Amino acid sequence: MRSGAAIKLSGGAIAFLLLAFSGSPALASPWARLDGEILVISGINYFRSDISSQDPKGGFFESLENDTYLEFGLTEDITIGGKAVYGTSWLTNSAGAFSDSGFSEIEGYAQYQFLRTIKHAASVKLSAGKPAAFQSGARSDLESGGADLELAGLYGRNVMFEPVKIFVAGEAGFRKRFGENADLLRTQVTIGVEPGKHWVLLLETFAAVSMRNESDGGADYDIVKIKPSVVYRFNRRWAVQAGVTEEVVDRNLARGRTYFIGLWSAF
Repeated sequence: MRSGAAIKLSGGAIAFLLLAFSGSPALASPWARLDGEILVISGINYFRSDISSQDPKGGFFESLENDTYLEFGLTEDITIGGKAVYGTSWLTNSAGAFSDSGFSEIEGYAQYQFLRTIKHAASVKLSAGKPAAFQSGARSDLESGGADLELAGLYGRNVMFEPVKIFVAGEAGFRKRFGENADLLRTQVTIGVEPGKHWVLLLETFAAVSMRNESDGGADYDIVKIKPSVVYRFNRRWAVQAGVTEEVVDRNLARGRTYFIGLWSAF
Protein backbone atom coordinates (compact mmCIF):
# COMPACT_ATOMS: atom_id res chain seq x y z
CA MET A 1 0.00 0.00 0.00
CA ARG A 2 2.98 2.33 0.47
CA SER A 3 3.67 2.68 -3.22
CA GLY A 4 -0.01 3.15 -4.12
CA ALA A 5 -0.50 5.81 -1.46
CA ALA A 6 2.62 7.64 -2.58
CA ILE A 7 1.44 7.78 -6.17
CA LYS A 8 -2.02 8.90 -5.18
CA LEU A 9 -0.84 11.71 -2.97
CA SER A 10 1.72 12.76 -5.53
CA GLY A 11 -1.28 13.34 -7.76
CA GLY A 12 -2.75 15.49 -5.01
CA ALA A 13 0.58 17.21 -4.50
CA ILE A 14 0.54 18.53 -8.05
CA ALA A 15 -2.28 20.74 -6.91
CA PHE A 16 0.00 22.53 -4.47
CA LEU A 17 1.79 24.37 -7.28
CA LEU A 18 3.34 27.82 -6.79
CA LEU A 19 2.96 28.92 -3.16
CA ALA A 20 6.71 28.79 -3.00
CA PHE A 21 8.34 31.95 -1.68
CA SER A 22 5.93 34.44 -3.09
CA GLY A 23 2.71 33.33 -1.43
CA SER A 24 1.45 31.34 -4.40
CA PRO A 25 0.77 27.62 -4.11
CA ALA A 26 3.81 25.39 -3.51
CA LEU A 27 4.20 21.80 -4.24
CA ALA A 28 4.15 19.63 -1.13
CA SER A 29 2.72 16.37 0.15
CA PRO A 30 2.68 14.81 3.64
CA TRP A 31 3.50 11.48 1.96
CA ALA A 32 7.24 11.10 1.35
CA ARG A 33 8.74 9.90 -1.90
CA LEU A 34 9.80 6.29 -1.96
CA ASP A 35 13.50 5.67 -1.42
CA GLY A 36 15.23 6.53 -4.71
CA GLU A 37 12.03 7.67 -6.44
CA ILE A 38 12.11 10.84 -8.54
CA LEU A 39 9.15 13.11 -9.33
CA VAL A 40 9.49 15.74 -12.08
CA ILE A 41 6.81 18.31 -12.85
CA SER A 42 6.90 20.90 -15.60
CA GLY A 43 4.11 23.44 -16.02
CA ILE A 44 3.01 26.56 -17.85
CA ASN A 45 1.04 29.27 -16.04
CA TYR A 46 -0.68 32.34 -17.48
CA PHE A 47 -1.78 35.07 -15.05
CA ARG A 48 -3.81 38.22 -15.72
CA SER A 49 -4.94 40.94 -13.34
CA ASP A 50 -6.88 44.17 -13.76
CA ILE A 51 -4.95 46.74 -11.71
CA SER A 52 -7.70 49.36 -11.56
CA SER A 53 -7.91 48.89 -7.78
CA GLN A 54 -4.22 49.86 -7.52
CA ASP A 55 -4.12 52.48 -10.28
CA PRO A 56 -7.12 54.84 -10.70
CA LYS A 57 -6.22 55.29 -14.37
CA GLY A 58 -6.56 51.56 -14.96
CA GLY A 59 -4.36 49.02 -16.66
CA PHE A 60 -3.49 45.35 -16.39
CA PHE A 61 -0.67 43.03 -15.45
CA GLU A 62 0.09 39.71 -17.15
CA SER A 63 2.71 37.02 -16.74
CA LEU A 64 3.58 33.80 -18.55
CA GLU A 65 5.78 31.41 -16.58
CA ASN A 66 7.36 28.01 -16.94
CA ASP A 67 8.08 26.13 -13.73
CA THR A 68 10.16 23.01 -13.25
CA TYR A 69 9.99 21.01 -10.03
CA LEU A 70 12.16 18.08 -8.91
CA GLU A 71 11.58 15.81 -5.90
CA PHE A 72 13.80 12.92 -4.78
CA GLY A 73 13.30 10.25 -2.10
CA LEU A 74 16.60 10.37 -0.24
CA THR A 75 15.45 7.67 2.21
CA GLU A 76 12.10 6.09 3.08
CA ASP A 77 11.24 9.11 5.25
CA ILE A 78 13.35 11.99 3.90
CA THR A 79 12.49 13.79 0.67
CA ILE A 80 14.50 16.62 -0.86
CA GLY A 81 13.47 18.83 -3.75
CA GLY A 82 13.60 22.15 -5.47
CA LYS A 83 11.86 24.38 -7.98
CA ALA A 84 12.78 27.12 -10.47
CA VAL A 85 10.25 29.38 -12.20
CA TYR A 86 11.20 31.50 -15.20
CA GLY A 87 8.80 33.92 -16.80
CA THR A 88 7.97 37.15 -18.57
CA SER A 89 5.67 39.83 -17.19
CA TRP A 90 3.87 42.70 -18.90
CA LEU A 91 2.59 45.79 -17.12
CA THR A 92 0.35 48.20 -19.03
CA ASN A 93 -0.85 51.38 -17.33
CA SER A 94 -1.22 55.11 -17.88
CA ALA A 95 2.57 55.49 -18.09
CA GLY A 96 2.88 53.03 -20.96
CA ALA A 97 3.71 49.35 -21.48
CA PHE A 98 6.60 47.59 -19.77
CA SER A 99 7.91 44.04 -19.80
CA ASP A 100 10.60 42.04 -18.03
CA SER A 101 11.86 38.47 -17.97
CA GLY A 102 13.73 36.42 -15.39
CA PHE A 103 13.49 33.90 -12.57
CA SER A 104 10.58 34.67 -10.25
CA GLU A 105 11.19 31.76 -7.85
CA ILE A 106 14.18 29.63 -6.88
CA GLU A 107 13.84 27.29 -3.90
CA GLY A 108 14.96 24.10 -2.26
CA TYR A 109 13.62 22.07 0.65
CA ALA A 110 14.07 19.01 2.85
CA GLN A 111 11.09 17.14 4.32
CA TYR A 112 10.95 14.51 7.06
CA GLN A 113 7.98 12.15 7.34
CA PHE A 114 7.52 11.07 10.96
CA LEU A 115 4.14 9.33 10.65
CA ARG A 116 2.71 7.07 7.96
CA THR A 117 -0.05 4.48 7.93
CA ILE A 118 -2.56 3.39 5.30
CA LYS A 119 -4.92 6.04 6.71
CA HIS A 120 -2.73 9.10 7.21
CA ALA A 121 0.72 10.69 7.13
CA ALA A 122 2.47 13.68 8.73
CA SER A 123 5.68 15.52 7.90
CA VAL A 124 7.72 18.61 8.70
CA LYS A 125 9.43 20.64 5.99
CA LEU A 126 12.20 23.23 5.94
CA SER A 127 12.37 25.39 2.81
CA ALA A 128 14.85 28.04 1.72
CA GLY A 129 15.12 30.20 -1.36
CA LYS A 130 15.84 33.58 -2.82
CA PRO A 131 13.50 35.52 -5.10
CA ALA A 132 15.54 36.49 -8.14
CA ALA A 133 15.79 39.85 -9.89
CA PHE A 134 12.43 39.64 -11.62
CA GLN A 135 10.54 42.92 -11.40
CA SER A 136 6.82 42.25 -11.46
CA GLY A 137 5.31 45.70 -11.44
CA ALA A 138 1.91 45.56 -9.76
CA ARG A 139 2.54 42.17 -8.14
CA SER A 140 4.41 43.01 -4.95
CA ASP A 141 4.24 39.37 -3.83
CA LEU A 142 6.80 38.57 -6.55
CA GLU A 143 9.22 41.37 -5.74
CA SER A 144 12.81 40.47 -5.04
CA GLY A 145 14.61 41.64 -1.92
CA GLY A 146 16.26 38.99 0.22
CA ALA A 147 16.16 35.30 1.04
CA ASP A 148 13.21 33.37 2.52
CA LEU A 149 13.17 30.58 5.10
CA GLU A 150 10.09 28.57 6.07
CA LEU A 151 9.20 25.86 8.56
CA ALA A 152 5.93 24.05 7.86
CA GLY A 153 3.92 21.09 9.10
CA LEU A 154 1.95 18.83 6.74
CA TYR A 155 -0.81 16.32 7.39
CA GLY A 156 -2.78 14.13 4.99
CA ARG A 157 -5.53 11.57 5.43
CA ASN A 158 -7.23 9.02 3.20
CA VAL A 159 -10.85 9.62 4.14
CA MET A 160 -12.50 6.94 2.00
CA PHE A 161 -11.51 4.17 -0.41
CA GLU A 162 -14.91 2.94 -1.66
CA PRO A 163 -17.01 3.60 -3.71
CA VAL A 164 -14.65 6.49 -4.61
CA LYS A 165 -11.33 7.48 -3.12
CA ILE A 166 -11.28 10.73 -1.13
CA PHE A 167 -8.26 12.30 0.53
CA VAL A 168 -7.56 15.54 2.39
CA ALA A 169 -4.18 17.20 2.85
CA GLY A 170 -3.17 20.38 4.63
CA GLU A 171 -0.09 22.46 5.30
CA ALA A 172 0.61 25.36 7.66
CA GLY A 173 3.87 27.29 7.83
CA PHE A 174 5.68 30.42 8.92
CA ARG A 175 7.80 32.11 6.27
CA LYS A 176 10.60 34.38 7.43
CA ARG A 177 11.60 36.87 4.75
CA PHE A 178 15.12 38.27 5.20
CA GLY A 179 14.75 41.60 3.51
CA GLU A 180 12.25 44.42 3.34
CA ASN A 181 9.16 42.25 2.82
CA ALA A 182 6.80 41.25 5.64
CA ASP A 183 6.93 37.73 7.08
CA LEU A 184 4.01 35.46 6.24
CA LEU A 185 1.74 32.92 7.87
CA ARG A 186 0.34 30.62 5.22
CA THR A 187 -2.01 27.65 4.95
CA GLN A 188 -3.25 25.41 2.17
CA VAL A 189 -5.85 22.67 2.09
CA THR A 190 -6.54 20.16 -0.68
CA ILE A 191 -9.55 17.89 -1.09
CA GLY A 192 -9.14 15.18 -3.71
CA VAL A 193 -11.68 12.78 -5.18
CA GLU A 194 -10.71 9.85 -7.41
CA PRO A 195 -13.86 8.68 -9.24
CA GLY A 196 -11.86 6.21 -11.32
CA LYS A 197 -8.45 4.78 -11.94
CA HIS A 198 -7.33 7.61 -14.25
CA TRP A 199 -9.07 10.69 -12.88
CA VAL A 200 -8.46 12.91 -9.84
CA LEU A 201 -10.65 15.94 -9.09
CA LEU A 202 -9.04 18.54 -6.83
CA LEU A 203 -10.31 21.54 -4.91
CA GLU A 204 -7.78 23.62 -3.02
CA THR A 205 -7.58 26.77 -0.97
CA PHE A 206 -4.50 28.84 -0.24
CA ALA A 207 -4.08 31.69 2.20
CA ALA A 208 -1.12 33.94 3.03
CA VAL A 209 -1.42 36.48 5.86
CA SER A 210 1.17 39.20 6.40
CA MET A 211 2.78 39.70 9.79
CA ARG A 212 2.91 43.42 8.84
CA ASN A 213 6.53 43.78 9.92
CA GLU A 214 7.86 44.99 6.57
CA SER A 215 10.53 47.68 6.23
CA ASP A 216 9.96 50.85 4.23
CA GLY A 217 9.14 49.88 0.67
CA GLY A 218 8.70 46.19 1.47
CA ALA A 219 5.78 44.02 0.32
CA ASP A 220 2.87 43.71 2.78
CA TYR A 221 -0.13 41.78 1.50
CA ASP A 222 -2.79 39.16 2.31
CA ILE A 223 -4.23 36.79 -0.29
CA VAL A 224 -6.76 33.93 -0.40
CA LYS A 225 -7.08 31.71 -3.48
CA ILE A 226 -9.23 28.81 -4.59
CA LYS A 227 -7.99 26.33 -7.16
CA PRO A 228 -10.15 23.68 -8.87
CA SER A 229 -8.34 21.34 -11.24
CA VAL A 230 -8.48 17.96 -12.96
CA VAL A 231 -5.68 15.38 -13.13
CA TYR A 232 -5.62 12.63 -15.74
CA ARG A 233 -3.20 9.78 -15.04
CA PHE A 234 -2.13 7.87 -18.13
CA ASN A 235 -0.39 5.29 -15.91
CA ARG A 236 1.53 5.19 -12.63
CA ARG A 237 4.37 7.21 -14.16
CA TRP A 238 2.72 9.91 -16.26
CA ALA A 239 -0.10 12.38 -15.61
CA VAL A 240 -1.34 15.76 -16.77
CA GLN A 241 -3.17 18.42 -14.76
CA ALA A 242 -5.13 21.49 -15.86
CA GLY A 243 -7.09 24.07 -13.92
CA VAL A 244 -7.52 27.64 -12.79
CA THR A 245 -6.55 29.61 -9.69
CA GLU A 246 -8.91 32.40 -8.65
CA GLU A 247 -7.83 35.05 -6.15
CA VAL A 248 -10.92 35.75 -4.05
CA VAL A 249 -9.70 37.92 -1.14
CA ASP A 250 -6.80 40.36 -1.14
CA ARG A 251 -5.16 43.25 0.65
CA ASN A 252 -2.61 45.47 -1.10
CA LEU A 253 -2.74 43.37 -4.27
CA ALA A 254 -4.61 43.58 -7.56
CA ARG A 255 -6.65 40.37 -7.65
CA GLY A 256 -6.24 38.12 -10.69
CA ARG A 257 -6.67 34.68 -12.24
CA THR A 258 -4.17 32.01 -13.36
CA TYR A 259 -4.72 29.30 -15.97
CA PHE A 260 -2.27 26.43 -15.83
CA ILE A 261 -1.35 23.06 -17.27
CA GLY A 262 1.34 20.71 -16.01
CA LEU A 263 2.93 17.38 -16.92
CA TRP A 264 4.40 15.17 -14.20
CA SER A 265 6.27 11.91 -14.13
CA ALA A 266 7.57 9.59 -11.41
CA PHE A 267 10.55 7.27 -11.85
